[in-house]
Amino acid sequence: MIVTDQQYAPVFLKWMRDRIGGDIGEFDANECRTIAHVMFHEGRDPEILAVVAINRWSPFACEGNIASDGTRRWFSRDFAFTVYDFVFRHAAKTRFNFTVSVDNEAAIGMHEKLGHKYVACLEDAFGEDNDAFIYGLTRKQWLAGPWSKPSKQEK
Repeated sequence: MIVTDQQYAPVFLKWMRDRIGGDIGEFDANECRTIAHVMFHEGRDPEILAVVAINRWSPFACEGNIASDGTRRWFSRDFAFTVYDFVFRHAAKTRFNFTVSVDNEAAIGMHEKLGHKYVACLEDAFGEDNDAFIYGLTRKQWLAGPWSKPSKQEK
């Protein structure tokens, strides 16, 4: 299930911080919009598969940060659609950026698979000698790509 209800943002942001680590900055529930993919199990606690925190708002752009459980179970067409639909249609942004550590090969591959375009390398973005790549997606690129429509079962 994709959860967009912001009452759960503090829980999702704590989970995200625990997954990513403490060196990337704070995620404030008052400044972030969270979208999570959660699996519900009968008789057990819900299992968070992934969280996207959207923050660093400007008039035309925002930044996304993604944390997952390390599996590919979280990724679905509906999850991607929900995230992009919020940014480009509901928040009316024209650009969505992501900052990724240069040594995070899995995240780089995921961003490229999603159609995010490499923009630049930021030296020392995550501290001295810890560079980052910026990936981004524009509204036009999203509308022309495969993630701009919900799955047939969601329509």
